[in-house]
Amino acid sequence: MKFNKLYAVTNMPINRFRAQLQQSGTYDEYMNTLVKNFDPEAARGVACRSLVSVGYDGRIYDCDFNQMLGMQITNSRPLTVFDFDFDALMEREIRFGSHCFGCAAGGGGS
Repeated sequence: MKFNKLYAVTNMPINRFRAQLQQSGTYDEYMNTLVKNFDPEAARGVACRSLVSVGYDGRIYDCDFNQMLGMQITNSRPLTVFDFDFDALMEREIRFGSHCFGCAAGGGGS
């Protein structure tokens, strides 16, 4: 087997991992590390700028992490594959949260 396109994704501080960090008292330290290592060059190449994630029910999200957090793409209304509009998708504002520092830290999340 030969790998020729490998995506490495950071462990995002969401859901169970976030709960684990909070329980151990290291959430703030983890987030500070991500923020401190923010790289504008990495931010230019984040996956949400060129890919989307689609839920089992057709809802469209900027990325898998936003999908796990229920942060659906909206442009005055939620977007789905059933009413897909490429132009609207290209004009959307990407939804951000503190977890997004995971994809924009260091060499980037993907």
